[in-house]
Amino acid sequence: MRSCDAIKGVGSILLVLLIATVSFAFNADEKDLRGQWKFRIGDRYEWATTGYDDSDWDDIRVPARWEDEGFRGYDGYAWYRANVRIGDELKDKVVVLELGYIDDVDEVFVNGVKVGQTGSFPPNFSTAYNALRKYQIPSDMLHFGEENLIAVRVYDSHLEGGIVSGNVRLFSAGVVPPFQINLTGSWLFNKGKKFDPADHRKIQVPGIWENQGYKSLDGHAVYAKKIKVADDLVSQRLVLLAGKIDDADMLFINGELVAKTGDFSGWRRGEFYNEFRNYFVAPGTFKAGIENLIEIRVFDNGNDGGIYEGPIGIMTQDDFRKYWKSKRRN
Repeated sequence: MRSCDAIKGVGSILLVLLIATVSFAFNADEKDLRGQWKFRIGDRYEWATTGYDDSDWDDIRVPARWEDEGFRGYDGYAWYRANVRIGDELKDKVVVLELGYIDDVDEVFVNGVKVGQTGSFPPNFSTAYNALRKYQIPSDMLHFGEENLIAVRVYDSHLEGGIVSGNVRLFSAGVVPPFQINLTGSWLFNKGKKFDPADHRKIQVPGIWENQGYKSLDGHAVYAKKIKVADDLVSQRLVLLAGKIDDADMLFINGELVAKTGDFSGWRRGEFYNEFRNYFVAPGTFKAGIENLIEIRVFDNGNDGGIYEGPIGIMTQDDFRKYWKSKRRN
Protein backbone atom coordinates (compact mmCIF):
# COMPACT_ATOMS: atom_id res chain seq x y z
CA MET A 1 0.00 0.00 0.00
CA ARG A 2 2.93 2.32 0.46
CA SER A 3 5.90 3.11 -1.68
CA CYS A 4 8.16 3.01 1.37
CA ASP A 5 8.00 2.28 5.09
CA ALA A 6 9.31 5.62 6.31
CA ILE A 7 7.49 7.00 9.33
CA LYS A 8 5.15 9.74 8.32
CA GLY A 9 5.42 13.20 9.80
CA VAL A 10 2.37 14.71 11.44
CA GLY A 11 3.01 18.38 10.67
CA SER A 12 1.12 18.39 7.37
CA ILE A 13 -1.38 20.60 5.66
CA LEU A 14 -5.03 19.75 6.38
CA LEU A 15 -7.05 17.96 3.76
CA VAL A 16 -10.50 16.40 3.82
CA LEU A 17 -11.93 13.91 1.38
CA LEU A 18 -15.69 13.51 0.80
CA ILE A 19 -17.60 11.03 -1.36
CA ALA A 20 -19.37 12.66 -4.28
CA THR A 21 -22.85 12.83 -5.75
CA VAL A 22 -21.86 10.32 -8.41
CA SER A 23 -24.70 7.78 -8.65
CA PHE A 24 -24.34 3.99 -8.62
CA ALA A 25 -27.23 1.66 -9.49
CA PHE A 26 -27.83 -1.27 -7.12
CA ASN A 27 -29.18 -4.41 -8.77
CA ALA A 28 -27.91 -7.26 -6.57
CA ASP A 29 -26.55 -8.20 -3.16
CA GLU A 30 -23.23 -6.61 -4.09
CA LYS A 31 -22.44 -3.30 -5.76
CA ASP A 32 -19.02 -2.37 -7.08
CA LEU A 33 -18.32 1.27 -6.13
CA ARG A 34 -15.03 1.61 -7.94
CA GLY A 35 -15.00 4.51 -10.38
CA GLN A 36 -15.44 8.27 -10.28
CA TRP A 37 -16.27 9.95 -6.96
CA LYS A 38 -16.49 13.62 -5.98
CA PHE A 39 -13.45 14.99 -4.16
CA ARG A 40 -12.28 18.14 -2.41
CA ILE A 41 -9.24 18.99 -0.30
CA GLY A 42 -9.92 20.76 3.00
CA ASP A 43 -11.95 19.87 6.05
CA ARG A 44 -15.54 20.97 6.75
CA TYR A 45 -18.04 18.71 8.48
CA GLU A 46 -20.92 20.16 6.46
CA TRP A 47 -19.50 18.11 3.58
CA ALA A 48 -20.96 15.02 5.28
CA THR A 49 -24.55 16.33 4.98
CA THR A 50 -27.04 15.25 2.34
CA GLY A 51 -28.10 18.79 1.47
CA TYR A 52 -24.64 20.03 0.52
CA ASP A 53 -24.11 20.94 -3.17
CA ASP A 54 -20.89 19.31 -4.42
CA SER A 55 -21.51 19.94 -8.12
CA ASP A 56 -18.33 22.05 -8.42
CA TRP A 57 -16.10 19.42 -6.79
CA ASP A 58 -13.40 17.56 -8.67
CA ASP A 59 -13.94 14.05 -9.99
CA ILE A 60 -11.43 11.47 -8.77
CA ARG A 61 -10.87 7.78 -9.47
CA VAL A 62 -11.46 5.37 -6.58
CA PRO A 63 -9.41 3.46 -5.61
CA ALA A 64 -6.26 5.39 -6.51
CA ARG A 65 -3.57 7.39 -4.78
CA TRP A 66 -4.68 11.00 -4.97
CA GLU A 67 -1.10 11.88 -5.98
CA ASP A 68 -1.80 9.98 -9.23
CA GLU A 69 -5.05 11.90 -9.73
CA GLY A 70 -3.51 15.37 -9.92
CA PHE A 71 -2.89 16.09 -6.23
CA ARG A 72 0.82 15.26 -6.11
CA GLY A 73 2.56 16.59 -3.01
CA TYR A 74 -0.65 17.15 -1.06
CA ASP A 75 -0.71 15.98 2.58
CA GLY A 76 -3.56 16.67 4.97
CA TYR A 77 -7.36 16.39 4.97
CA ALA A 78 -9.79 15.76 2.10
CA TRP A 79 -13.30 14.38 1.52
CA TYR A 80 -14.92 11.96 -0.95
CA ARG A 81 -18.68 11.91 -1.71
CA ALA A 82 -20.92 9.55 -3.70
CA ASN A 83 -24.63 8.80 -3.99
CA VAL A 84 -25.53 5.11 -4.07
CA ARG A 85 -28.97 3.71 -4.85
CA ILE A 86 -29.78 0.76 -2.58
CA GLY A 87 -32.60 -1.52 -3.67
CA ASP A 88 -35.35 -3.10 -1.57
CA GLU A 89 -33.63 -6.47 -1.96
CA LEU A 90 -31.25 -5.42 0.84
CA LYS A 91 -33.94 -4.25 3.26
CA ASP A 92 -33.65 -7.29 5.56
CA LYS A 93 -29.92 -7.86 5.03
CA VAL A 94 -26.78 -6.90 6.92
CA VAL A 95 -25.23 -4.23 4.66
CA VAL A 96 -21.45 -3.77 4.76
CA LEU A 97 -19.48 -0.92 3.17
CA GLU A 98 -15.97 -1.98 2.17
CA LEU A 99 -13.51 0.80 1.29
CA GLY A 100 -10.31 -1.18 0.77
CA TYR A 101 -7.16 0.48 2.15
CA ILE A 102 -7.01 4.17 3.06
CA ASP A 103 -3.87 6.14 3.80
CA ASP A 104 -3.80 7.14 6.68
CA VAL A 105 -7.00 7.76 8.68
CA ASP A 106 -10.68 7.82 7.70
CA GLU A 107 -14.07 8.73 9.11
CA VAL A 108 -17.17 7.49 7.25
CA PHE A 109 -20.69 8.93 7.12
CA VAL A 110 -23.87 7.54 5.56
CA ASN A 111 -26.72 9.99 5.04
CA GLY A 112 -24.96 12.41 7.38
CA VAL A 113 -24.51 9.92 10.25
CA LYS A 114 -21.13 8.56 11.28
CA VAL A 115 -20.86 4.77 10.81
CA GLY A 116 -17.16 4.18 11.45
CA GLN A 117 -13.57 5.31 11.78
CA THR A 118 -10.19 3.67 11.35
CA GLY A 119 -7.01 5.21 12.74
CA SER A 120 -6.76 8.38 14.82
CA PHE A 121 -6.76 11.97 13.56
CA PRO A 122 -4.37 14.67 14.80
CA PRO A 123 -3.46 15.76 17.42
CA ASN A 124 -3.36 12.11 18.57
CA PHE A 125 -2.41 10.83 15.13
CA SER A 126 -2.20 7.07 14.55
CA THR A 127 -1.96 5.67 11.03
CA ALA A 128 -4.05 2.71 9.87
CA TYR A 129 -2.84 2.56 6.25
CA ASN A 130 -2.59 -1.25 6.36
CA ALA A 131 -6.07 -1.92 7.83
CA LEU A 132 -8.87 -3.18 5.59
CA ARG A 133 -11.92 -0.92 5.95
CA LYS A 134 -15.25 -2.71 6.46
CA TYR A 135 -18.16 -0.89 8.08
CA GLN A 136 -21.55 -2.41 8.88
CA ILE A 137 -24.32 0.10 8.21
CA PRO A 138 -27.34 -0.04 10.55
CA SER A 139 -30.46 -0.62 8.45
CA ASP A 140 -32.31 2.32 10.03
CA MET A 141 -29.73 4.68 8.48
CA LEU A 142 -30.49 3.54 4.94
CA HIS A 143 -33.17 4.67 2.47
CA PHE A 144 -34.10 1.56 0.49
CA GLY A 145 -35.18 2.11 -3.08
CA GLU A 146 -33.55 5.56 -2.99
CA GLU A 147 -30.14 7.18 -3.21
CA ASN A 148 -27.94 7.24 -0.11
CA LEU A 149 -25.02 9.58 0.47
CA ILE A 150 -21.65 8.10 1.45
CA ALA A 151 -19.08 10.63 2.65
CA VAL A 152 -15.51 9.77 3.60
CA ARG A 153 -13.18 12.10 5.48
CA VAL A 154 -9.49 11.23 5.03
CA TYR A 155 -6.29 12.46 6.64
CA ASP A 156 -2.89 11.75 5.07
CA SER A 157 0.25 12.72 6.94
CA HIS A 158 2.90 12.02 4.29
CA LEU A 159 3.72 10.07 1.12
CA GLU A 160 0.68 8.64 -0.74
CA GLY A 161 -2.84 9.44 0.39
CA GLY A 162 -6.50 8.64 -0.14
CA ILE A 163 -8.56 5.53 -0.86
CA VAL A 164 -5.56 3.88 -2.44
CA SER A 165 -6.36 0.22 -3.20
CA GLY A 166 -8.58 -2.82 -2.68
CA ASN A 167 -12.25 -3.56 -3.18
CA VAL A 168 -14.66 -0.64 -2.89
CA ARG A 169 -18.17 -2.01 -2.64
CA LEU A 170 -21.43 -2.46 -0.78
CA PHE A 171 -22.45 -6.03 -0.10
CA SER A 172 -24.80 -8.19 1.93
CA ALA A 173 -23.36 -10.21 4.81
CA GLY A 174 -26.53 -12.22 5.45
CA VAL A 175 -29.97 -11.69 6.93
CA VAL A 176 -30.39 -9.29 9.85
CA PRO A 177 -31.62 -11.13 12.96
CA PRO A 178 -35.10 -9.99 14.08
CA PHE A 179 -33.78 -7.66 16.79
CA GLN A 180 -36.15 -5.78 19.04
CA ILE A 181 -33.16 -3.51 19.79
CA ASN A 182 -30.25 -3.24 17.33
CA LEU A 183 -27.03 -2.36 19.16
CA THR A 184 -24.80 -1.90 16.10
CA GLY A 185 -23.23 1.56 15.95
CA SER A 186 -21.78 4.02 18.45
CA TRP A 187 -20.87 2.90 22.01
CA LEU A 188 -18.93 4.54 24.84
CA PHE A 189 -15.44 3.16 25.50
CA ASN A 190 -12.67 3.53 28.04
CA LYS A 191 -9.56 1.69 29.15
CA GLY A 192 -9.70 -0.13 32.49
CA LYS A 193 -11.89 -2.71 34.18
CA LYS A 194 -15.06 -0.63 34.72
CA PHE A 195 -17.03 1.99 32.84
CA ASP A 196 -15.80 5.48 33.68
CA PRO A 197 -18.57 8.07 33.12
CA ALA A 198 -16.00 10.88 33.35
CA ASP A 199 -13.39 9.51 30.94
CA HIS A 200 -14.65 7.78 27.82
CA ARG A 201 -14.79 8.16 24.05
CA LYS A 202 -17.18 6.99 21.36
CA ILE A 203 -16.27 3.87 19.42
CA GLN A 204 -17.99 1.98 16.61
CA VAL A 205 -19.30 -1.54 17.25
CA PRO A 206 -18.44 -3.91 15.71
CA GLY A 207 -14.86 -2.95 14.96
CA ILE A 208 -11.33 -3.77 16.12
CA TRP A 209 -10.24 -1.19 18.70
CA GLU A 210 -6.68 -1.00 17.30
CA ASN A 211 -8.22 0.47 14.13
CA GLN A 212 -10.05 3.14 16.13
CA GLY A 213 -7.22 4.92 17.87
CA TYR A 214 -6.11 2.27 20.37
CA LYS A 215 -3.23 0.81 18.39
CA SER A 216 -1.12 -0.51 21.29
CA LEU A 217 -3.94 -1.44 23.69
CA ASP A 218 -3.72 -4.90 25.25
CA GLY A 219 -5.42 -5.71 28.51
CA HIS A 220 -8.71 -4.41 29.92
CA ALA A 221 -11.25 -2.03 28.40
CA VAL A 222 -14.98 -1.43 28.68
CA TYR A 223 -17.78 -0.86 26.17
CA ALA A 224 -20.91 0.83 27.53
CA LYS A 225 -24.29 1.77 26.11
CA LYS A 226 -27.42 3.20 27.72
CA ILE A 227 -30.76 2.02 26.32
CA LYS A 228 -34.43 2.20 27.18
CA VAL A 229 -36.37 -1.06 26.99
CA ALA A 230 -40.10 -1.16 26.23
CA ASP A 231 -42.40 -2.24 29.05
CA ASP A 232 -43.55 -5.33 27.14
CA LEU A 233 -39.94 -6.54 26.74
CA VAL A 234 -38.59 -6.24 30.30
CA SER A 235 -40.78 -9.13 31.49
CA GLN A 236 -39.75 -11.45 28.63
CA ARG A 237 -36.86 -13.86 28.28
CA LEU A 238 -34.34 -12.09 26.09
CA VAL A 239 -31.05 -12.83 24.34
CA LEU A 240 -28.28 -10.25 23.97
CA LEU A 241 -26.13 -11.07 20.96
CA ALA A 242 -22.68 -9.53 21.44
CA GLY A 243 -21.00 -10.90 18.30
CA LYS A 244 -17.39 -12.04 18.44
CA ILE A 245 -15.01 -10.56 21.02
CA ASP A 246 -11.22 -10.78 21.26
CA ASP A 247 -10.44 -12.33 23.75
CA ALA A 248 -12.50 -12.62 26.98
CA ASP A 249 -15.53 -10.64 28.14
CA MET A 250 -18.06 -10.14 30.91
CA LEU A 251 -21.57 -8.73 30.36
CA PHE A 252 -23.03 -6.47 33.04
CA ILE A 253 -26.53 -4.98 32.96
CA ASN A 254 -27.21 -2.21 35.45
CA GLY A 255 -24.10 -3.22 37.37
CA GLU A 256 -25.02 -6.92 37.71
CA LEU A 257 -22.95 -9.67 36.09
CA VAL A 258 -25.13 -11.55 33.58
CA ALA A 259 -22.69 -13.78 31.69
CA LYS A 260 -19.07 -14.16 30.65
CA THR A 261 -16.84 -15.93 28.14
CA GLY A 262 -13.13 -16.67 28.43
CA ASP A 263 -10.47 -16.18 31.07
CA PHE A 264 -9.83 -12.70 32.47
CA SER A 265 -6.68 -13.86 34.23
CA GLY A 266 -4.93 -14.17 30.89
CA TRP A 267 -3.53 -17.59 31.66
CA ARG A 268 -5.79 -19.49 29.26
CA ARG A 269 -5.84 -18.07 25.72
CA GLY A 270 -8.07 -20.70 24.11
CA GLU A 271 -10.21 -19.97 21.07
CA PHE A 272 -12.65 -17.64 22.83
CA TYR A 273 -12.02 -14.87 20.28
CA ASN A 274 -13.77 -16.99 17.64
CA GLU A 275 -16.97 -17.67 19.61
CA PHE A 276 -20.25 -15.84 19.07
CA ARG A 277 -21.57 -14.41 22.32
CA ASN A 278 -25.26 -15.26 22.73
CA TYR A 279 -26.18 -14.24 26.28
CA PHE A 280 -29.54 -15.25 27.76
CA VAL A 281 -31.09 -12.53 29.91
CA ALA A 282 -33.66 -13.34 32.60
CA PRO A 283 -36.98 -11.45 32.85
CA GLY A 284 -36.69 -8.31 34.96
CA THR A 285 -32.97 -7.81 34.33
CA PHE A 286 -33.74 -4.74 32.24
CA LYS A 287 -35.91 -2.13 33.93
CA ALA A 288 -38.79 -0.19 32.41
CA GLY A 289 -38.88 3.59 32.45
CA ILE A 290 -35.13 4.14 32.94
CA GLU A 291 -31.95 4.15 30.91
CA ASN A 292 -30.40 0.71 31.37
CA LEU A 293 -26.60 0.53 31.36
CA ILE A 294 -25.03 -2.29 29.34
CA GLU A 295 -21.33 -2.86 30.04
CA ILE A 296 -19.19 -5.34 28.12
CA ARG A 297 -15.85 -5.59 29.90
CA VAL A 298 -13.15 -7.01 27.64
CA PHE A 299 -9.71 -8.48 28.23
CA ASP A 300 -7.43 -8.70 25.19
CA ASN A 301 -4.42 -11.01 25.41
CA GLY A 302 -2.57 -9.50 22.45
CA ASN A 303 -2.89 -8.64 18.77
CA ASP A 304 -6.38 -7.40 17.78
CA GLY A 305 -8.90 -6.61 20.49
CA GLY A 306 -12.53 -5.71 21.08
CA ILE A 307 -16.00 -6.46 19.74
CA TYR A 308 -14.87 -7.07 16.20
CA GLU A 309 -17.77 -8.84 14.46
CA GLY A 310 -21.59 -8.75 14.65
CA PRO A 311 -24.47 -9.31 14.90
CA ILE A 312 -25.02 -7.08 17.95
CA GLY A 313 -28.50 -6.64 19.42
CA ILE A 314 -31.32 -7.80 21.70
CA MET A 315 -34.16 -10.16 20.75
CA THR A 316 -36.68 -12.39 22.49
CA GLN A 317 -35.70 -16.00 23.12
CA ASP A 318 -38.62 -17.16 20.94
CA ASP A 319 -37.37 -15.08 17.99
CA PHE A 320 -33.79 -16.18 18.68
CA ARG A 321 -34.73 -19.87 18.43
CA LYS A 322 -36.78 -19.33 15.25
CA TYR A 323 -33.92 -17.38 13.66
CA TRP A 324 -31.24 -20.04 14.27
CA LYS A 325 -33.56 -22.89 13.31
CA SER A 326 -34.25 -21.14 10.00
CA LYS A 327 -30.51 -20.69 9.40
CA ARG A 328 -29.91 -24.38 10.06
CA ARG A 329 -32.59 -25.39 7.55
CA ASN A 330 -31.00 -23.09 4.94
